[in-house]
Amino acid sequence: MLNSSERKAKLAQKLAEFRQRSQLKESQQLLISLGIPLDACKIFLPNTDISNCLEQWLSQSFPWQCGQIDWLKVSGSNCDSWSEHVIAAFHSLCQTQQLGNPIVNVVWFSAAHPILEMPLELVKLSLEEIVAEDWDIWIFDPIAGWCIEFYHEGTMCYGKV
Repeated sequence: MLNSSERKAKLAQKLAEFRQRSQLKESQQLLISLGIPLDACKIFLPNTDISNCLEQWLSQSFPWQCGQIDWLKVSGSNCDSWSEHVIAAFHSLCQTQQLGNPIVNVVWFSAAHPILEMPLELVKLSLEEIVAEDWDIWIFDPIAGWCIEFYHEGTMCYGKV
């Protein structure tokens, strides 16, 4: 028989496993609603080692001010308005910067959202839905060292570390 502390530990473990399965199911539903194939994207749930590592890379690689990247302090960065023409503006930026089709990460402002990892071409196909999902979005390639930020006031900024 298990003693009281062993029962509590076992219950806590089961609750954590249930929460993780629930988060994964919600994340898969999010991908479906965004039109992103489940098999073409990796999902990193909040508060996991890899999601924390990616968030840390983003927060430490760029200067920040009031919840957004301080693009005035990023050498060679550029910002454009995107309002209604988000897809055209994004495609133009990707072409101008010759970004190709690397594996990128998508981070939303809401900490409850997972971090997604997928080819940039998939982001392009679902961009309107991705941007509509939350206030602010960061699409970045930590290997090449660049980030694109969609800020809720209608700006799209690009820069490299």
